[in-house]
Amino acid sequence: MKSVTAFVLAMILTLGVVGSVGAQTTESIWLTANTTAYKTGETVVVTLNAASATLIQGFTFQIRYDPACLRPTNASSPIPGMNGLPLPQLSGVADGSYASTTPQTINGVLAEVRFVTLGACQTNLTLESAALAIRNEAGFAAPVAGVTLGEKNIALNIDKEVVVSQSAQPVSGALLQLDPPPPAKEGISGWLIGLLATLLIFGGVFVIFKRLKPETTTAPKNPTSSNTARLQIKHGPHAGKSIALNKLPVHIGRDPMNEIRLDDPHVISQHARIFVAQNDFYLMDLGGETYINGKAVRKSSAVLRSGDVVRLGKSALFVFGS
Repeated sequence: MKSVTAFVLAMILTLGVVGSVGAQTTESIWLTANTTAYKTGETVVVTLNAASATLIQGFTFQIRYDPACLRPTNASSPIPGMNGLPLPQLSGVADGSYASTTPQTINGVLAEVRFVTLGACQTNLTLESAALAIRNEAGFAAPVAGVTLGEKNIALNIDKEVVVSQSAQPVSGALLQLDPPPPAKEGISGWLIGLLATLLIFGGVFVIFKRLKPETTTAPKNPTSSNTARLQIKHGPHAGKSIALNKLPVHIGRDPMNEIRLDDPHVISQHARIFVAQNDFYLMDLGGETYINGKAVRKSSAVLRSGDVVRLGKSALFVFGS
């Protein structure tokens, strides 16, 4: 609990002291836009950029907008292994958080953030706060020190002319939905809005802390049976074979370096990983096509229960048992 408290205080302190500078420094974050003139119904794309000499494992941002002029839709990060962490949104602030289990080099685009124009107006998009996160020596998430905010404001001019409905904008990288909440009912008090904003900030920090916390390989306290967890291969390479998971984590893929090798053309070199965390078994997708009971698991983790049917690629199929 002390570590969580220290991390939260450090994140708040970092978000509070970063300021605007004329040029990007060694550790800096700034906003850019390709154009600033739009028509009603068009999609505005702004880019969150960063330069850092430190390998990072996550980042957060808050972009303030006028809900009468703009509606946020989503953000996407092109950084390999960086996954979006959904947070409840407040009207007028697009709040984004991303995290990665492995350190990443940053020198360019952190994320692209999209808004839809709602009507004629002149307005600004303002980068209210942003931070880069690392895992410290104790294994906990911590903010990168000394990060400054460069260009924070994007001025937009939105014409009243309405364009025809646009096709979906192509998105590359990990997608994070930023759908705003429904309009507040009349009479909602200012203190309640403030309380929600505070909970939103602390929620984002806590989610990143949980995501970057090292995985434990401790055996479950309450396993469903005294036997070792096993994979019953039902289809594909090694069909009919039972594989005991004597040591976790284990990696599954086509590469011979994996603990479990599946020589299947639709299985990638390192396809998935099985590990134990918080007294449960988990399956993590590492970039291939991974399904549990027919539901896709994409670049994230899902709990494995005894009897779950897992498919990797097109045809590699096994049943998990514990």
